Amino acid sequence: MSVGPLSFGMNPDEVSQALMAVSAVGRLGLVGHQLTMRVTDCEASAPATTSWGGGHPDLDCRGFVDPAQTSDGGKHWITATGFPSKPVFGAPLEVAKEPWGSWVPVDQGGWNRLGRALSPLIPLAFAGLFAKVALAAYRGWRKSRRLPAGASA
Repeated sequence: MSVGPLSFGMNPDEVSQALMAVSAVGRLGLVGHQLTMRVTDCEASAPATTSWGGGHPDLDCRGFVDPAQTSDGGKHWITATGFPSKPVFGAPLEVAKEPWGSWVPVDQGGWNRLGRALSPLIPLAFAGLFAKVALAAYRGWRKSRRLPAGASA
């Protein structure tokens, strides 16, 4: 059995699931370097139909990075992959760089924006939960050490 460089002893299904999770987090804009690009042209990266007769192609779109986000103010061209539909040419569009180097569009749906806004609160919620559990355990320990009224030591 060959083990890839990123597998860390996991089976291929686990590796695939881990990569999909990282990709999903990139598409939500939670990780990776984010830029605003302006799309100039797109082309299909897959056949228009699948083997079961349905589906639509993902689009690879080429465009330039917003000049305000570049160090020298010039045009830097990038190609973002995985657009589900053709974006408006020339309109600003957020893209994020996945850990393996490809650029993907950031999903701009309402639930995803809410998730990005609330994601910093997740570690605080876990910290509060663990603090509450630890405090309850400490109080239980303290109460168990107290002697009932009228008992002698």
